[in-house]
Amino acid sequence: MLKGIIIAASDTGELQKTLTREGLALKRVKAKEERELLDALAELRACREEVLCLVETDEQEKLARTLGLFCVGYLNPKLPDEKLRGCRILLEGFQEIDRTFLQNVHTRALGLPVQIAETKRLLIREMTLSDLDEINALYREEPSATLSPELSLNRQEEEEKIRAYIAYMYGLYQFGMWVVIEKKSHEMIGRAGFGIADYLNFSEIDLGYLIGRKYRGQGYGEEACRAVLDYGSQVLYLPRVSAYIDRENKGSLHLIEKLGFQKKQSFAYEERTLCRYLLNLQQKTAV
Repeated sequence: MLKGIIIAASDTGELQKTLTREGLALKRVKAKEERELLDALAELRACREEVLCLVETDEQEKLARTLGLFCVGYLNPKLPDEKLRGCRILLEGFQEIDRTFLQNVHTRALGLPVQIAETKRLLIREMTLSDLDEINALYREEPSATLSPELSLNRQEEEEKIRAYIAYMYGLYQFGMWVVIEKKSHEMIGRAGFGIADYLNFSEIDLGYLIGRKYRGQGYGEEACRAVLDYGSQVLYLPRVSAYIDRENKGSLHLIEKLGFQKKQSFAYEERTLCRYLLNLQQKTAV
């Protein structure tokens, strides 16, 4: 659990106000020597694995990492030569940074999956390396599915792809394809989440989902998708989301329209006809 943040970067006034309002303990330091950071830990009443350290110079990062602290880097435009290569994530500003965002960064730093949502029957969370066999089994059921970024020719490549996906897709974009767990059986029954679609001459965030065959027809797909869309609007503040559905997939077409998506166009893609749908999430939230 994240107990606090040590702030060594500059221009963080608004961030400090946000975190204070949300109840996350913080301590400002210059981070020029180890004693400052150790005193900050003592004041926060936290051990080294329970805090993040926000830094803006390579020297600050080196000092913090020497003490075993997880670092978040601020790319200060006034300090263009700082690389901050060992930071868990690099920030260009603090406008959308809050306690939830930092908690997720910290959870991933500990090697744990972030829980995205919980419904009456389901848990939706980030995937881990231990999910690989179940993910493979899920996609072997549906070889035409295109939602899996990690399947490849051998185990080592698959594991490397999952590590990269967790670090860069979850870490950079704060979204991706998540795993869907049935609470009663604790089994993975599918996946749902957001990706970046580039079927046309532009890119946009799109909704993806896949439910295992033996779990279909029980409302799991709708339950998972509604939870994901709520997360997209309430946590990620996405203005809109698309969905690209094969014209022959009548079940998915029915579900996407039931979720409130509006059809915008159809087009040929790799010997298939895809239908592009859009949902305005902020309008959905307002209603």
